[in-house]
Parts: sequence; C-alpha cells; structure tokens
Amino acid sequence: MKPILIFFFDALKPESLQYMPFLSSFAYQRRMRAELGHSVTCHPSMYSGVHPNQHLQWFVWRYDPVYTPFKWARVFQYLGFMDNLPARYFLHKCTRMFREENTSWFGVPLLVNLPLKYWPYFNVVEDRAWDEPGYLTEYPTIFDILRQQNIDFEIVGMVKGAGDEFVQIGQHEFKEIRPWTYFFLGSVDAYSHRYGQDAPETVERLRKLDRLVEVKYETYCLRVPDFDVFVFSDHGHIRVEKRVDIHTIFRCHGHNLHKFINLVESNYARFWFRNDDERATVERILSTIKEGFVLTDEHFRRYHLEMPDNRYGDLIFYLDAPAIFSKTIWGFSRKQRSMHGYLPDHPDSDGLFLSQQPLIEGTHAELVDVLPTLLDSLGLPVPDYVDGRVLWQRARR
Repeated sequence: MKPILIFFFDALKPESLQYMPFLSSFAYQRRMRAELGHSVTCHPSMYSGVHPNQHLQWFVWRYDPVYTPFKWARVFQYLGFMDNLPARYFLHKCTRMFREENTSWFGVPLLVNLPLKYWPYFNVVEDRAWDEPGYLTEYPTIFDILRQQNIDFEIVGMVKGAGDEFVQIGQHEFKEIRPWTYFFLGSVDAYSHRYGQDAPETVERLRKLDRLVEVKYETYCLRVPDFDVFVFSDHGHIRVEKRVDIHTIFRCHGHNLHKFINLVESNYARFWFRNDDERATVERILSTIKEGFVLTDEHFRRYHLEMPDNRYGDLIFYLDAPAIFSKTIWGFSRKQRSMHGYLPDHPDSDGLFLSQQPLIEGTHAELVDVLPTLLDSLGLPVPDYVDGRVLWQRARR
C-alpha cells in the first residue's frame, strides 16, 4: 500500500497561490467547488463523499425542540424582562457545564442576538469532532472506513487549544510512517475573516505556511521514496463591502424581527412560521432587501440541499456577496473583513486541489471527490453510494 500525504487548508483560495511558491509549484491544479454553506456543510461532504442532501448537515443549528439543550429556557417565555446579553452569557455557560460533553469544533455556541425564549427551539447539529467514530449517523466518514479496515492514519493540527500550525505541525516528527498522514491547517480562515485574504497580515501568514508545508514535504520525502500527495481547501473568501441590519429593516416595516422564530447568521436569515400570516409578513419585508433573495426549490436541487423536513427553516433568505448581516446569532460582525458561505457560482467561493500526479479532465474538483480519491490511493474500493469521483487520471479501481 503506497502511503498518502494530504495537507488541508481551511479557506485557501486559488488566487492566493501567488504568495505560496512551493504550493504553486505543484504540477496539477484544479479549482475546488465549494458547497453552499459553511464548515458544518463542507467537512461532512469531504469526509463522507456525499452531498448535504445525504449527510443532512447544513448549519450549526437546527430546529429541534425535543432534544434541545435549552429546555430550561422555556420559562423565559414569561420572564422576558430578565433577558439581556449578560444573562445569556451566564446561562449559556451553565448549560455547557451540565450538558453532556460536546467535542465538535463549534461545541454548543452562544446564541448572542437571539432572545432566550427561542433557545428551546434549537439544537446543535454536530455533537462530536469530525474524526471521531460515528460523526455522521447515516454514512461512515473516511476515518470510520479506515478504522473498519484496520488501516492506520495520523491527524496533525486538528486539536483545539493545542497551538496553531507552527506548534502542532511544526513540532511533529515522522516517527512512524502510516498509510495516511493528514495535516490540518486552519488559520487561513481566521486571518481572512479578520483582515481579508489579500491583506498584508494574511499574505505574510500564507508565506510562512507555505514554507512550513515545504519543510514537512521534504522531510517526508527523505523517509518515503514513493507516495501520493495532494493539497486541498474547502472554499475561498470574499471581502465584505456592505453590512445589512435586518433588525432595522423589520422595524422600518413596523415589526420586531423577534416576533418571529428566526436564526440570523453571517449571510443567512432562517425562519420558522406558526401560521400563514407570519410567512406573508416575513416574505413581504424580505422582498425589500435587494442584496439577497429567498432560496427556492431550484436552489436546493442545484446545490444538493433537499432536506426531509424543515429542520433548517421554513424559509431561508440568502444574502449575496459582498454583504453580511451586521447583527447575528454569532455576534455583531464588526471585525469581519471577509466572508464565505456564498453561492458556489462565485469564482471567489472556490477552494483548490493540488496534486503531483495527473488529474482527470475538468476545471473543478468537488469536496465529495476527496474521500474516493483518498480511498483509491490506499487501494480500497469506493462505496457505490458515494457522490464523488476519483480524481487521479489513472485510478486504481
């Protein structure tokens, strides 16, 4: 079994290769078409080989009043006068203390700008880390498959709180060569959000990360004479040029946004309706926001987002690039200089796929191609249900 070495960069766009001489030297390069969504959408797609309409993960939060961790908050339907930001911080901390451990990347986030009376409607989608057994309920991930096959692998850089890439990856030594070694580099996304991916601070980071990967690659070459390698990212980044205050827009039309069950994220506003009048009112107000539109069944089909129920919303309003909402469940967006999660049709939404061996024809790879390409490198069969394809020009199967 030929070993395979993989480097993953969170949010690295193809245009940024101009700052990374080692990565740009890879002989075969493709743009990576992103999923419509954020990390909770992209990672299950690339680790399972199926689109969101199969793995069913689209947002961090879903409508789930039965298994919500916030059942205690139902009392705030009657105690709204006690609902303020300090109280939300305190009660969120208490919830995390008494809830069973959640090891996912986001954990149980604080719903910053959402009234406590609505918290009991929602539950987090992920309850464990991407590489943990049983991360997805319907499909095995690449990590599950390799464990089932008793194939050893190593993940470096995915441990929260253990330092950045220069600590976790920089200090890593190849003491034992495993069939798959996976380096996870996550800071490009954070730098891009804070500064923009073309900002001097981020460019300097890109140059250092490029050198870090080069050193690891050269060290690996000294140990392993023949191996496969590829580098990929999940999406790109688009600089923010406008902020939309959806709360003010609703007030201008004579309504408080929080009259309705909603979740406002960076560029999505999702609503659940208790009657037809609520839907009509929300649709009328949203129609005045020219920077976006309501997602339709055609969007869901095109981007593989058909869901079996309304877990992610009865209505989902999408805010297009280069705008974001200014007041969301995550905070106030003041430090967001760049964003992702926009339509995959935007060229700046693209990630990348780099290889040292020939790839099949085409302009783009897809995130669902990662799993079958890795399995093929390891000489393992690709399951029939997989949506992706093997990207090597000369696949082994």
